[in-house]
Amino acid sequence: MANVAAQLGNLLGVNADINYYTQQSIYWNAKYEANSEKLKQQVNYEQKWQSAFDDAQDTDKTCKIGNTTWKKKDEVLSDAQADAYAHAKVKQYDEELSMELADLDIEYEAMKTTYEAMLEELRAQQEADKQATSTAAQDTGLLGQ
Repeated sequence: MANVAAQLGNLLGVNADINYYTQQSIYWNAKYEANSEKLKQQVNYEQKWQSAFDDAQDTDKTCKIGNTTWKKKDEVLSDAQADAYAHAKVKQYDEELSMELADLDIEYEAMKTTYEAMLEELRAQQEADKQATSTAAQDTGLLGQ
């Protein structure tokens, strides 16, 4: 009977851990998804920014924003001017924010993966504890009568 109680205690402890780690997994997954969406936007803005920068240095391109001409065909802007043009064309791009979001992406993915792995391990432990509890209960004659 004591063995059944111990096994049941183990199973209840694992169940409590599964509940906790499930909550943590949901939390980190939500943070990861929200950050990934922001990072995806910044990557898109970065590509547009890079395209605008390249256009500013391409002699075959005319660069205009609204009614303002930044450069005419057959001209090349300096790196500083091309940078200013790209920033004016794609105001949403923030290089610092992009790097910060990339760092957070790594951190959040690591946390998400860690909790998912812990849950997988706990679920395996839960199944083992269920079997051990059932076996201990049958050995005492509590089940199967």
